[in-house]
Amino acid sequence: MMREEQLADAFVGLADTLAEGFDPVVLLDRLVGYCVGIVGADTAGVVMATVRGDLRTMSVSAAPDPAGTAPAGLIGTQTAEGPGLDCYATRLPVDAPRLHGLGDRWPRFTAQALEAGYGAAHALPLRVGRQTVGFVSLLLTAPDGLAPGDLRLAQALADVAAVALVHWSPDPARPMDILTRVQAAVAARATVEMARGMLVEHGGLDPARAMEALRVHSSRNGNRLTATARALVRRTLEPAEVLAALT
Repeated sequence: MMREEQLADAFVGLADTLAEGFDPVVLLDRLVGYCVGIVGADTAGVVMATVRGDLRTMSVSAAPDPAGTAPAGLIGTQTAEGPGLDCYATRLPVDAPRLHGLGDRWPRFTAQALEAGYGAAHALPLRVGRQTVGFVSLLLTAPDGLAPGDLRLAQALADVAAVALVHWSPDPARPMDILTRVQAAVAARATVEMARGMLVEHGGLDPARAMEALRVHSSRNGNRLTATARALVRRTLEPAEVLAALT
């Protein structure tokens, strides 16, 4: 299978929360599997925070580490020290392309990782919007770590998985639930089209320029595009205010 096909299957597999049999545990297992099979990590693990803020290992790739031992302990070590904990605390990716020389920063983790045969490590935030709910640990035997493009891919997979977890429900979606969500999307689009038409008429703009005004005004004010459109249609927001975003 071509890598493009693998990626397509991966994103669908992580995002389809309405699929029959979708399970959050399986979801995280898929994520670490994709991080190894597609991204190129030798070992991957997912750690998530509880409501108390404690960090717990949720999934670890099944293959043993280079030394022939289970890697779960090394992933778990990062709940107390290591790139994963730093990533969770700062909400930013942490890269350690060469673990040699990092003993002062992470004494326990670095010693264990080197002993297990790893030469590089990365940690990516598991996030939903602006909230970080855990991290993804990527371990590699060779130094220098993953290429920037592969890290961006891993982050995208992690982001999709995190959003899917938030939207997962233990109760399977009924056909009417799906139709209701689809209808809501159709209605939202109709509202945006109506608001765009108002801006076209009021400002003498072409449709593309009117849509740009909607997007810019929404972004500057921290609103959703549909919320801005709804306010225009309900006359609680003046077209001139939205058009002023283009100046």
